[in-house]
Order: sequence, then structure tokens, then C-alpha cells
Amino acid sequence: MIQPSVFFVLLLFAVSSPILALDLNLQSNPSVKSDKQYVELRVIDSYLELHSGPGRGYPIFHVIEQDDQVKVLTRRANWFYVSDRRGREGWVKQEGLARTLAPTGLPAALPETNHGDFLKQQGRVGLAFGKQEAADTVTVMGGYRLHPVVGIEAEYGQFFGKYNEGRFYGANLLIEPFQFFEYSQNWSFTPFLSWGLGEQLWQEKTKINVGTSSSSTIDYKFAGFGLHYYIGFNFVIRGEYRNLILTPDNLEVSNDVWRVGFSSFF
Repeated sequence: MIQPSVFFVLLLFAVSSPILALDLNLQSNPSVKSDKQYVELRVIDSYLELHSGPGRGYPIFHVIEQDDQVKVLTRRANWFYVSDRRGREGWVKQEGLARTLAPTGLPAALPETNHGDFLKQQGRVGLAFGKQEAADTVTVMGGYRLHPVVGIEAEYGQFFGKYNEGRFYGANLLIEPFQFFEYSQNWSFTPFLSWGLGEQLWQEKTKINVGTSSSSTIDYKFAGFGLHYYIGFNFVIRGEYRNLILTPDNLEVSNDVWRVGFSSFF
């Protein structure tokens, strides 16, 4: 029998423009090279808040005042890693950095989040609805990209059938092979292959005889394929088909599983 702890351990963008184009590398963690030329911008708002991480949940630890210069070091989705003239470094949301001026005196033009950002980001969370044979399913997922073409996911969900209902959890491996080809970076979609295993806990809805268990735990494995389609901001739509193999009492029972949902990357 597969232990839940196994799965919980796994769960865890330059072109020119008339105004300005920033040469920024999308990275999961800041990696600043001292010999690289970085864009410097001037703050025109009353202040610019620096966060300790790329998200609103990270605390504000410093404020850059109006007319001070900031140097843009790198970018993670719609968050930018910057430093001030004293060398303090932190994260600024895109909307805040948009209210700055380039050395030309014109407003800075910042790159938008696109499908290429999804391909380079490491973390993702998602929600999907679907069918396992005749039963309805709902699934929440969390994933981490180990390599440009390889990612892992942990998932937890529930299914609701006519005679049975229950829950399941599992660990998945995702391969996105087309990322090996440079032209695929311009696509709005990403095909993927998936493999995984897990457990399902089945609960019968109908009454049974006294002394007989109404629940059972069944291991499963699957192979599948699907598609991520970028729809904007930090979101992709995900569609997937799986051939699920259940193994009750050392038997093998095949189920067709279809899912559609969305994922947000960070």
C-alpha cells in the first residue's frame, strides 16, 4: 500500500520598442551577474514598496522614495527584482514599477506575462473537474518543475458515483517534450505526457450486510496525455486524458478518466 507521506513530500521572458524594452531574464530565483548592463528607472510615485519575495504575502521591508533610481535585475512573472542606489534589493509588483521613468524621460514599457513565462516557472497550483467512467471528479493539484521539460505533481480529489463515492491522492510525473524545440516557445499551448500512481478510498452508498465492510482502499497507476493552453496573466487551461488501472484484489481494472481545469503558475 502506498503511504500518503510519499506524495506530500513531492507537493511543494528582448525586443526594442519606441519607449523602452527591458532585457530581463525570467528566473525562479534572482541570479544577478555583475558584468551585465541593467536598466535603471526613476521613481515618479510618492514611494515604491519593496517586498521580501515575489508575492503580496511577503512583507514590505523597505520603501524607495520619489525621484530615487532603481535598477531592474530580473523578473518572475509579474514581479520584478530591483535594487536601489544603496544596494538594497527586493521585489516590486509590475503595477508599481510601471509608474517609473526610463533614462529617456519616457514611461518605462514593461514586458507582459506570456506563455513563455509558464514554461519557465517552477511552481503551479490547479483545480480540475472531470469524469472517471460515470463518476464525477474534482481534483486539486500542486506541482514543481524540476527541469525545463520535467515536472512533478501531487494531487488530492474526490469522486461521486451512483453506487460509490470516495477520495483519492497520488503523485504524477509530467513530461513536456516539445520544449526541446525552440519554435515551441511561441506557441500558446503545450502538449504533455503524464504517468502516476496513488490510492483511492471507495465508500459504498447502499446498505450492506452487518459485519461487512462498506469501504475499500485500491491502488492505482495511470498513463495519459494532455494540453496546457495559455489564456493570459498567470493562468493556463488544462485538459487531460488518463487510462487508469485499478488493482483491487490483485486484479487489474481499466478506467477512462477525462479532466479539464485551470492552473496558475508562480
